[in-house]
Amino acid sequence: MSQTPFPILPSRKLLALGERIALARRARELNQRDLAFLAGVGASSIVALEKGHPGVAIGTLVRVLDALGLLAEMDHLIEPQRDAALTQFAISRLAGKK
Repeated sequence: MSQTPFPILPSRKLLALGERIALARRARELNQRDLAFLAGVGASSIVALEKGHPGVAIGTLVRVLDALGLLAEMDHLIEPQRDAALTQFAISRLAGKK
């Protein structure tokens, strides 16, 4: 059973995210094993995350961000005020309630 290849643009975003996580780890003077311990995950998960592997669980990302003191960054994903479709949806729903 073959998998379809992961799309290029999302792949690049994952790689960039992994690079930023690696930088955040280094800025805190942590090695990958230390971060893995703090996050409660295996060192191989940190390696995969930093390499932008698409199979890393979102829960692992959340645990790593928490261990780095960056959990609040999750609040910036899909911010409602930056989602034009959500804004249009809300406007149409409000218009329908008149």
